[in-house]
Amino acid sequence: MSPLYFSDISINNGLTGIFERKEQNMYKRFFTISVLLGFILTAGTALAGSVPLAGNAAPEFTLTSVTGEVVSLSQYKGSVVILGLFHICDPCMNQATQMQKLLNEKKSKAVFLGINTAGDTKEDVLAYLNQFKTKITFPYLLDPEQGVNKMYFQRLMPTVLIIDGDGIVRYRGSSIPADLLLSEIKKVTAK
Repeated sequence: MSPLYFSDISINNGLTGIFERKEQNMYKRFFTISVLLGFILTAGTALAGSVPLAGNAAPEFTLTSVTGEVVSLSQYKGSVVILGLFHICDPCMNQATQMQKLLNEKKSKAVFLGINTAGDTKEDVLAYLNQFKTKITFPYLLDPEQGVNKMYFQRLMPTVLIIDGDGIVRYRGSSIPADLLLSEIKKVTAK
């Protein structure tokens, strides 16, 4: 046999080994990616199952307002509740003002509640509320432990929910002007 023949075999064996290793690595990557995707999808599904969306029961909470009043969601059973989840920010100020506009116009018998879900201090929230051009008269609650933020899985600023008299979320969204909010409220009260 010629030396060329042996080198051809060595090259072929070497290439075969390379291809086998690449194939093994590909299977390892595929397996790892499959396991990770399965975990992510399972966790995402579990998380999505805990976010109160339209049709789900609204999680109960009891908080204290900036005026010292203790307020629970359950005390409004039988009433439609408009719940604004806020931080100290301009979009939240605008949304609270839109909610107050509806309250001032008395076009709805809904109960309006605002919650500072960022865990800000009472002093900071009061200073923020004093910046509003329109005085907020609905209960503005403090959530120092950020429990409502976690229970309602707040990610949009602000988050607005309409909860019917049975405690079921009927609407969940972000910033919404007063006229569209009134339209959503009417959908709930018409049922």
